[in-house]
Amino acid sequence: MMKTLSRLESQKAMQEWIANYPNLPKIDDEYIKIRNEIQAFNRKVREEYPENMPKRDYYIDVHIGILLYDFLWRQPKFNMRVAANDDFWRFLSIKVAPDVVAERWGKDNESHYWSKAVRIWFRSIWWYVHLSWQGDMQNTAKVLEAPCFTTDSILNLEERTGRKGTFINVYRYIMYYYSHISKATLDEFNRKSGRQQDDLFRVIMKLNTAKVMIIDPALYLGGEKEYVRSLFLDAGVRV
Repeated sequence: MMKTLSRLESQKAMQEWIANYPNLPKIDDEYIKIRNEIQAFNRKVREEYPENMPKRDYYIDVHIGILLYDFLWRQPKFNMRVAANDDFWRFLSIKVAPDVVAERWGKDNESHYWSKAVRIWFRSIWWYVHLSWQGDMQNTAKVLEAPCFTTDSILNLEERTGRKGTFINVYRYIMYYYSHISKATLDEFNRKSGRQQDDLFRVIMKLNTAKVMIIDPALYLGGEKEYVRSLFLDAGVRV
């Protein structure tokens, strides 16, 4: 099992990080290697996306997320049980690579380090990639780089877990189909609804949250793929 930090431990560790900034916390050699890897691909991604590019924060989130996703799956102690443990993400954020979090959110933004689980940055971008996964890094990146997605999409995808849990394949089909909707179709939807571009995504996620209460997507005629297509049709968009 990988190391963890409880909420109480995280609060204390966060105070120590801020007090000693920019010095990094002392950790075992095993985690020094993990720190070095995360720092390395953070530098790589930031070099690829210059300061003046549009939606830079989103692209940094996506590409660090993809590299983090791939890297953690190659660690022998990492598994879905660890990924579902918020205390693991707190340890990674405050003890292992707080400097990487700080570069994105500042050194003292507690919600992105530990205090609000859904906003812990490493957790958030890892799960965004997991819920969007298209079989390999290249195809996943292609979907997530679609211009229809923004930083808001990350929260909208992750905060819509229903009372019956998360149907992973449904989320992945939603991301795939949404990424292929043309700008003209989105513009037409926005014109008719008077909403912002990202709102169609919220509409789809809300429809799914409501629909899974009465329908098991796997039992839908045609399976999960057709179930997702029906969500878009319900919103007035054919995919």
